[in-house]
Amino acid sequence: MKALKITTAVRMLCEMREKLELRAAENGRSLSGEIVFRLRKSLEQEVENEKQQA
Repeated sequence: MKALKITTAVRMLCEMREKLELRAAENGRSLSGEIVFRLRKSLEQEVENEKQQA
């Protein structure tokens, strides 16, 4: 089964968007793809940190 996707608006500083756009281009991803990739990695890291602290 395919994962459902939604559209979400996010406010951010212009500087942050520019940096994300640069990284997205370097990584061959869209801006949206780069944001999702980074959020997923951040959430995975958070889970790992919680496991290590337990």
